Amino acid sequence: MEIENDGLLGAWNIAVDGAATPIGWDQLDDPIATGGWRWIHLHRDAPKSQEWLIEGEIPPDTLATALMAEDTRPRYTEIEGKGLLMLRGVNLNDGAEPEDMVSVRMFIDTEWVVTVSMRRLASVDSIIDDVNAGKAPLSPAAFVERLVQELHLRMEPVLDELEDIIDTHELHALCDNEPPDTNARAAFTDARQDAVMLRRYIAPQSATLRQLSHKPPHWLPSGELLAEEAEAFERIVEDLDSIRERAAVLRDEMAARIAERQNSIMLVLSVVSVIFLPIAFVTGLLGMNVAGMPLTGTPLGFLIICGILTVMAGTSALLVWWLLKR
Repeated sequence: MEIENDGLLGAWNIAVDGAATPIGWDQLDDPIATGGWRWIHLHRDAPKSQEWLIEGEIPPDTLATALMAEDTRPRYTEIEGKGLLMLRGVNLNDGAEPEDMVSVRMFIDTEWVVTVSMRRLASVDSIIDDVNAGKAPLSPAAFVERLVQELHLRMEPVLDELEDIIDTHELHALCDNEPPDTNARAAFTDARQDAVMLRRYIAPQSATLRQLSHKPPHWLPSGELLAEEAEAFERIVEDLDSIRERAAVLRDEMAARIAERQNSIMLVLSVVSVIFLPIAFVTGLLGMNVAGMPLTGTPLGFLIICGILTVMAGTSALLVWWLLKR
C-alpha cells in the first residue's frame, strides 16, 4: 500500500445519523461533536503517522507503541481504560497470496477508532466506501462489528477454494489408480500449507472475539453479534483442521501410490534382468576372440546360437513366471 497524504489514509467525523465529514491532519485532535465519533485510518510506516501516535494525546503511549509493532497476532487488551484490538484478514491484493494475512491494529474508545495498517485490506476498503457514501457505522462498536463481519465474509471463498482442491484430490484417489502428476502434487501441497498458515491466525482471532463477547468492554454495549462471529470463526478453524487431516490422509495415499508405482517398475526391471542375464553371459562368452570357439566354421552357426539364446530366454521367462506364481 502506497503511503499517501503523509500516511493519513482517511479520517472522518461521523455524526449520529451516519453522515461522515472528511478531516485532515490539523483537525485530528479537535473536540468531537456530542453523540458522534471519529475514525482515523493511518499507514503504519509513515513518519508523520508514527509522530502523531507517539506525541499525540489520543492513544496512550503503551497503546501507540503496540499499534506500530512489527509483528502482531489477533488479541484484545485494555490499557488505561482504552482498548487495543488486533485482527487479521485474508490478503486479496493483486499478486498476493490469501494466506499472507493482513494485520489491522485498532485503538478503540467510546468516541474514537484509530486503525493502523501496512497493506490494503479489502474489508477496511469496503467500510471506507460506505463512509464516503454517508452510510458509516453509528458507533465504534458498530464499526468493529462491521469489520469482523467483513473479515469473515472474505475468508469464506478462500476456505471453499481449499476444500475444492482437497475434494479434487480425494476424487482422483478414489477413481484413478495412477499417482498424481507433478502439477497436481504442487497444488495439493500449496493448499495444505495455506490451511496451516490460515489457522495460525484464525484460531487466536476466534478466541479474541469470544473474549470480547463474554466480557464486553465499556465501548461495546452488547457482545451478541461478536459471539455469533466468534462461532463462525471457530467453524472456520474446525474446517481448516479437517482440511489438514484430510490432507495428511491424502499425502499418505500419494506416497503409497508412488511407492507402488516404483515397486512395479523395479519388478519389471528385475524380470527383464533375470531373462537377459544368461543371454548376456553366453554372448559375452562367445565374443572372446580366442582359438577353439565352437561353430566358427559352420555356415549355420549364427542361426544355431540364436536358437540356443531363444530357448534360454524362454526358459528364463518361464522360470520367473513360476517363481512369481509361487
